[in-house]
Amino acid sequence: MAAAASWPCGGGSRDILWRVLGWRIVASIVWSVLLLPVCTTVFIIFSSIDLLHPIQWLSDSFNDLYSSYVIFYLLLLCVVIVIISIFNVEFYTVVPSIPCSRLALIGKVIHPQQLMHSFIHAVMGMMTAWCAAVIAKSRYSSLVVSCTGTESVDSPAAPTCINEHHLFFLLAGAFMGYSYSLLYFINNMNYLPFPIIQQYKFLRFRRSLLLLVKHSCVESLFLTRNFCIVYYFLGHIPRTWISTAMDLQIDEQFHRPLDTVSGFLNLSLLYHVWLCGVFLLMTWYTSWVLFKICVTEAHLFPVQPPFSGESDECLPKVLNNNPPLIIKYLALQDLMLLSQYSPSRRQEVFSLSQPGGHPHNWTAISRECLNLLNDMTQKLVFYQEAAAANGRVMSSSYPMEPKKSNSPEETTFQTPKSSQMPRPSMPPLVKTSLFSSKLSTPDVASPLGAPFGSSVVNRMAGIFDVNTCYGSPQSPQLIRRGPRLWTSASDQQMTEFSNPSPSTSVNAKGETVRQPSVIYSWIENKRDQIKNFLSKRVLIMYFFSKLPQKSKLQLKKQKHPETSIQAVFSDAQMHIWALEGLSHLVAASFTEDRFGVVQTTLPAILDTLLTLQEAVDKYFKLPHASSKPPRISGSLVDTSYKTLRFAFRASLKTAIYRITTTFGEHLNAVQASAEHQKRLQQFLEFKE
Repeated sequence: MAAAASWPCGGGSRDILWRVLGWRIVASIVWSVLLLPVCTTVFIIFSSIDLLHPIQWLSDSFNDLYSSYVIFYLLLLCVVIVIISIFNVEFYTVVPSIPCSRLALIGKVIHPQQLMHSFIHAVMGMMTAWCAAVIAKSRYSSLVVSCTGTESVDSPAAPTCINEHHLFFLLAGAFMGYSYSLLYFINNMNYLPFPIIQQYKFLRFRRSLLLLVKHSCVESLFLTRNFCIVYYFLGHIPRTWISTAMDLQIDEQFHRPLDTVSGFLNLSLLYHVWLCGVFLLMTWYTSWVLFKICVTEAHLFPVQPPFSGESDECLPKVLNNNPPLIIKYLALQDLMLLSQYSPSRRQEVFSLSQPGGHPHNWTAISRECLNLLNDMTQKLVFYQEAAAANGRVMSSSYPMEPKKSNSPEETTFQTPKSSQMPRPSMPPLVKTSLFSSKLSTPDVASPLGAPFGSSVVNRMAGIFDVNTCYGSPQSPQLIRRGPRLWTSASDQQMTEFSNPSPSTSVNAKGETVRQPSVIYSWIENKRDQIKNFLSKRVLIMYFFSKLPQKSKLQLKKQKHPETSIQAVFSDAQMHIWALEGLSHLVAASFTEDRFGVVQTTLPAILDTLLTLQEAVDKYFKLPHASSKPPRISGSLVDTSYKTLRFAFRASLKTAIYRITTTFGEHLNAVQASAEHQKRLQQFLEFKE
């Protein structure tokens, strides 16, 4: 697979990626091509609709379907579908990219890879519109027509004119192809949502079919309207350029220009353009839906390899070997399913190695699940500290600071485990690949990694804040809350030198800090003046400000936009599966674990879950965190990632209750801190 070439993993990762996803990708492309004749048949029938003569209408439609020219253009459309499917494979991701500012959204759209995606889709849209125009016949099939309408075009004496209707078709196809690509990234259509309820592929496709038809018809209507507006103002440019380049005349007497009000009253043309858009979107969306259905189907990873040479595909090794994200998601999904519905595979997890008698399977699986949950805890703590530092007195806790803070905000959520974990270092400008959420496993402990930071704007200007989604810690001094354009990790260091003291200062470690030079201080002062000047400009702040919520009521109540919150939990799906898989295994071990391998790690599991529960509770108590999930209407474009934080909170509480209801009073013998013992007792008494 071509996408695997960009992964930093070795050849083993590419091999397992192809073994797991290869046949799924091929199956989705084959089914897309097989369904293309069905869509083409429907398009031919509706393009030559004649309700007054229905028998003749259907007879002519099926005769055209078996003609040689339709078969030829059908083969061209198959090539288009294959190319569109390849781009679906190249640009998918399991972690949605959520830009937190308008500038980040613009940078996401104009990234070179996205521009290439848009250009190819515009070309494919024009090719699809050309095939549709020829198949529809009538006066839309040729770019060159006779000017007088009486003589043949093939006659050497007959003047030729440009057929603006055909040109309108081609440009409409290119516009719709580009709009499809634009909405593909803006709406996170490359995000692969995994189904909650496992169903057969046919049932999932049948359920999506009605939404697919409805969405294609409505979107084609809006795209046709938008293209008519664009063509009204700019349509004369391509018409004049093509007629001049091809030495064609513009016969306004017999062919009324379309960039006029009277020209757009041609209802037949508008209908055929809308129908062409429906055909284009139907075929492309069908390929996209089939790809999502095939790729997100559950895959069974063996817990113990049947042969020694197949150990790379066993579940414990896949989880711990840093595979591509899609493989890790499938492995965690399989862990969740086996923990609930497969007693025989659970026995393999609880089994001991021979020889040696070590619980390698359980150790590897539980270690990876606990690492994921600890990473989520650290991410929530980081977000809360960043939110608390925005305009409040709080010392920084980042490694580049020479002083170590003991402020209460910093140590609120620290536990014996989390306090020992090092803070992720923050470079001034983090430049990560836009597709690192798909191409490699992100360091979920650091919210600065993809997909939470927009590196596109870093490539553009180098002034974009990598902490846009999280807020940026300010200097230890009391700073008044106000608009901030950008910050970098070195801002705190530079703040210490922006106002130098008259004499040489000594830090807490007794090291002498040299005063900055006059030139350095002058540059810093000028930079601050430019920041203050730009922060007062409405247009500049419009692009650098965070994206607002859609709900005006929620926007008034919240100080931070919804996108910042969504970015924190954008990869929460694998944490949900880790929670469910781990809690079900622990609950099943009460009766199925013959060797007691789970009991050795039960204190660490409870400590991790209770610490995470504390961080989640304090996160939802923040003033900008909504306590109720928003309503999401049924649509073809999945937006379930917007409510992942509520699903994660529910899964976490359910996981703790699952363990406490299974073990009951036996948990009182588990070693835990006094605070965790008190919290655990509340769960045992169903008071949480």
